[in-house]
Amino acid sequence: MRSADQPKTVPAFDLFFAFIDGVYDYVCAECTALCCKGHGLGGNLERELRPLFARYPQLESMAISRTGGQITFASTGGGCVLLDVDNFCRIEKELGKDKKPNICNLFPFNAFSKIGKTIVVMPHFLCPLRAVIPAAPGEVRGTYAFIEDELQKSNLLDNAYVKSFVAPARLHPSLDEAAAIERERAFRDRCASALGIDRFSDVLMNAAADASALSVFLERARRILGYQTAAQSNGRDLIDDLLLTLAGPYRISLLDLSDEGVLRALAIAELIIRRAWAGATITPSLQGIANTAATFRPVQALLADGDERFDFGRVTKNTFSFSEAELTFAAFITTQHSVEKGVLDALDEAISPEMAVADRSVLLMRLGQQMEAVKSKRKRKHGTVIEEILASQGNQIAQIAISN
Repeated sequence: MRSADQPKTVPAFDLFFAFIDGVYDYVCAECTALCCKGHGLGGNLERELRPLFARYPQLESMAISRTGGQITFASTGGGCVLLDVDNFCRIEKELGKDKKPNICNLFPFNAFSKIGKTIVVMPHFLCPLRAVIPAAPGEVRGTYAFIEDELQKSNLLDNAYVKSFVAPARLHPSLDEAAAIERERAFRDRCASALGIDRFSDVLMNAAADASALSVFLERARRILGYQTAAQSNGRDLIDDLLLTLAGPYRISLLDLSDEGVLRALAIAELIIRRAWAGATITPSLQGIANTAATFRPVQALLADGDERFDFGRVTKNTFSFSEAELTFAAFITTQHSVEKGVLDALDEAISPEMAVADRSVLLMRLGQQMEAVKSKRKRKHGTVIEEILASQGNQIAQIAISN
């Protein structure tokens, strides 16, 4: 044990909060304990679990894996074995919040990614987070200082934990680690300044190197999607603020795109979200908007490639399992012509004006999923080749993991 006069261990990682300080809050009573149902939990044997095993021996029987001192437990769809009938954690009720496993204590701010020596902290939208507008750092649970304090008390910044459980973000080849963090910080802060004031679409246009080119792209994408209405509302609305609070963490899943590609993907996300929620009879929530964006990420990434040429590789009759001949033929045309014409031109040629919006959505989703699979496979192969070359030169190799 470290004595009082020994210096504290300096964390091996810096922290970057991908969201706006003080923009999120939550109230557990508003949820049915979604985080405690079917998603598992884990903890460090010596630091967290031995006292819990003594008090709650049933937890031990739910262990499913171990990496060093870190043990992972299953939780059923009906709930964690330590979830009480009122949907609150028995550990917190009986022993106090600080006795819960760190990963549970930090939820929903325990979604991590790694960029170099920086841990990116993001929220889990499994939690029905509230968007706090204007942001209120120091007053709500989504305050950087509160989360950082909990992180420093935990073992979640230890090298062993990060190596085993935190996947590196996939970066576009044009972007190094320091530049990625600085770019994301600048965009996050731009959204913070716009919160409650500007439209999300205006933030995207102001961030673009060529706003007119982004507008032209968005109109082409709208036609491919088959939407007959504009991408944005006439004035500011709730969706603008929800997108401004979501955009920072959501961008981390898009870092394998170019600078303009990320903005294009966000513009497509807004287009889809506004179309989907235009006729809703319930008020859009942050959780609903986040889930809509994440569901259609493959479509956003596909269209964000714009005029770039893309080789889908060897495509067989089994690659696309459409029962409709029109969709199968459209997919075939796209994959054959995107190599020479670019993605958008290939889609323009493949999609007939009469194709229904639902069919277009299905087609674009499947093509986007195929593109992501091809890119991941090529990056893994490329990484292996680079590692072999560097190893032969006697250089230290950084292992690169591709996040899901």
